[in-house]
Amino acid sequence: MKLTILVVCFNEKATILEAIKAAKEVNLDKEIIVIDNYSTDGTRQILEGLKDDPSLKIIIHSQNMGGGYSTREAIRLAQGDYFYSPGADLEYKMEDACKMIEKIENEGLDAVLGSRLLGKQDVSVYQLIKERPFWLGSIISTFLINLFYCKRFTDIIGSNLVKTDVLRILNCQSNGVGFTFESVSKLCKNKYKIGEIPVWYKPRGFKEGKTVRAWDMIPALWVIFRIKFLFRKVKIHG
Repeated sequence: MKLTILVVCFNEKATILEAIKAAKEVNLDKEIIVIDNYSTDGTRQILEGLKDDPSLKIIIHSQNMGGGYSTREAIRLAQGDYFYSPGADLEYKMEDACKMIEKIENEGLDAVLGSRLLGKQDVSVYQLIKERPFWLGSIISTFLINLFYCKRFTDIIGSNLVKTDVLRILNCQSNGVGFTFESVSKLCKNKYKIGEIPVWYKPRGFKEGKTVRAWDMIPALWVIFRIKFLFRKVKIHG
């Protein structure tokens, strides 16, 4: 199987059906895993009604285990060669997985970062932070990854696609928002080949259900420093 698409959701009643529909329309041999982190807005009931759909593997947790925990769970279950988890909020396009796989295969990469900023050099950092303060976390974390590993990424926490077997080797342990920071840090520290492409992105605001807050950066930044200075390499790639 080519691709595993993970749709993690928490209180996404308004978008979950559209997200699943978009995942189904990705023109690749794929599996779709949907994990609900104990939604309380009716999302669980919607997913219960889809459990007989043979194209979906639906898991409903009895408590909110965190997005990172659900991602780790899906990695263990995944049958696809590549793993992609754009979320259920429709901020990213599912179909971008196709061009990410094309790049990963054409260039012999292990991972591709889907950047929300690549090709937007005309937008200043100040303007980004002024309009949407949550960009500060992405800017700081990307700066640190570039500094620590001599990279030139523009955005490390967009919609990333990674080889499934590589994710299993990395064995990330973060249960919450730190998962992406941990996986990218370990990819860099272990010298895996990483590319970057621009992806479509339409951010939603807190009124629309966005859950990331400024204080979420505290554990995320701790993960970046921990992997850099305390983590022992699991594998030297190449």
